[in-house]
Amino acid sequence: MRIVICDDHRLLAETLAAAIVQAGHTVVAVASRPSGALEAVERHRPDILLLDLTFPEGNSLQAARKVITDYPQTKTVVLTGSEAIGPLQQALAVGVAGYLRKDQRIDQMLATLQRCLRGERVVDEVLMRRVARAVREGPQHRACNYELTVREREIVDLLRHGLNTAEMVAELGISDSTVRTHVQSILNKLRVHSRVAAVALLDDRGADTVRAVS
Repeated sequence: MRIVICDDHRLLAETLAAAIVQAGHTVVAVASRPSGALEAVERHRPDILLLDLTFPEGNSLQAARKVITDYPQTKTVVLTGSEAIGPLQQALAVGVAGYLRKDQRIDQMLATLQRCLRGERVVDEVLMRRVARAVREGPQHRACNYELTVREREIVDLLRHGLNTAEMVAELGISDSTVRTHVQSILNKLRVHSRVAAVALLDDRGADTVRAVS
């Protein structure tokens, strides 16, 4: 893998870079600001941009959006030291390929980056459990079973694999508006407000809580 790292904590970034190189991969640039990351991506066209979420001037999601739009061959993976749900949902809405906590082991992180390169969208399991816990603690979700149609179950499976609307259109051979209608129906039935919350809730509850209806 060819990787650009962007983190304003220079020591952490250089330590991470050294560990990645030692594992047999290439760090083509280390940047300390999102603007520097954009320049490095434009120059090197890496496989992965490993991007810290928080900087003194704000979060890095605007830069992530530009990379995703202008350099789609580069997978953008966000690193964070926070377990807040809001930034996770914002990052997934932008379209990042991965969202990871900084305290992972390097082998775990590299395994995740490989999955992102294969086209998966990967979210840290601890953060997904946090989303699920926040959802299930609401009184409307206690002791619930959910009735999803066969098509809705197919779409849930695609959401679990990180597919966006356009990718689901191509996979299922249906229109953009039909995909969005199914997704909204799933959210309404599960009584959640985001795709990540839907996936987190169903993964946490297990398949036995979902009944198929025709």
